[in-house]
Amino acid sequence: MTPLQITLVILLITIIAFASGKIPIAVISSGIMIALILTGVRTPGEAFSGFINTNVVMFVAMFVIGAGLTKTKLIDHAQNLVIRYKENPRMLIFLSCLAASLMACITNATATAAIMIPLLVGIANDIGTSRSKLLFPAMACANVATSMTFLGQGASNMTWNDIMMEGGAPHALHVWDFTIARIPLLVVAIAYMVFIGHKLMPDIDNSKFNDSVHGTEASEKLSPFKEKLALIIVLGTIGLMLFENVIGIKMYLIACIGAVLLVLTGVLSEKEALNSIHQPTIFLFAGVLSLSDAIKVTGAGDLVADLMIRILGDTANPYIMMAVFFMIPFLLTQVMSNLATLTIFIPLVTSACLKIGVDPRAAVVGVLTASCISIMTPMAAPCQIMIIEPGGYTFKDYLKCGTPLALILALMTIFLMPLMFPFY
Repeated sequence: MTPLQITLVILLITIIAFASGKIPIAVISSGIMIALILTGVRTPGEAFSGFINTNVVMFVAMFVIGAGLTKTKLIDHAQNLVIRYKENPRMLIFLSCLAASLMACITNATATAAIMIPLLVGIANDIGTSRSKLLFPAMACANVATSMTFLGQGASNMTWNDIMMEGGAPHALHVWDFTIARIPLLVVAIAYMVFIGHKLMPDIDNSKFNDSVHGTEASEKLSPFKEKLALIIVLGTIGLMLFENVIGIKMYLIACIGAVLLVLTGVLSEKEALNSIHQPTIFLFAGVLSLSDAIKVTGAGDLVADLMIRILGDTANPYIMMAVFFMIPFLLTQVMSNLATLTIFIPLVTSACLKIGVDPRAAVVGVLTASCISIMTPMAAPCQIMIIEPGGYTFKDYLKCGTPLALILALMTIFLMPLMFPFY
């Protein structure tokens, strides 16, 4: 078998393992890395490189930042804010989704998950609402909101525009185009979760969870001085992460500095900091990242992209073109990293559009949008991996709630993008 065939087999087995719900996620992740090494698809260094990926480093640090946040009275204040909606699940979902969306707009879905998981779990525990009803809706909306502004991960938007222009595009995308294109999708995503989505999620009693996200130790209150210090460090860290490009320090380094300061100042003990790091999540993300890299390196992504260009043929219908440009990266991003999807498909759709003589802006924004509607599987995005155990979710839960919304947003994108950015 070729490396491409082996990678596709490993991908299929991984999906089956997730779908079964009977294999621990750390075992699935370890199995991915071992299989890639034994089959020669990746070297040991490449297979285990996910553990030192900057995204992994960042959300390890953000777990610690989140633990520091739970030591303050912020959860109590948040509880007081939402306690009036204890019997109003729709308002609880709305507030959770809105907060996650706003945070993701200015950072990214991964950082949002690391900050909000302990906050939402703490609120859910305190007011007696199942955390399973809150986590996925909030993180799905965070996914949709990611990169919709020029802040946080959205700072890379103009890089994709530059790639499009270097390919020969006649018209450039402007910084607010990305925001305007995403607003209708985000509004629909929040409305879906408020009125439909949360009903499709499991209703697991919080007492059945045994984790350190919001345990007894994390609930112990700090002295007034240390509470102020904790808030300064946590809010300062988040604030500096927003201005990553201005200060010239990478987001993961800022998060690491904040995590270290929380321990050095005594806000968290070393044990509390280490306990806050959810190791199965780290293993899972590292394994999925290795598989995603293998999909890219072995040419599996290119194979599908070439198929996309052949499917187009001589069609001049803008909606058929948009469907082809969108649906293939949309499906692939459910099992491979968003960045890999963008790296592979933005140059390809640009080239395909120019070859058939149409403006590539709709296709490029479509690929960017597709990469953010990664909510149908736990492998689709880091924030989806991060909530699988804290929320008690199974593969079927992602499909049950995520698939209808993903298809709605896909149809919206296919019909809206050619109107916003005409091909002709």
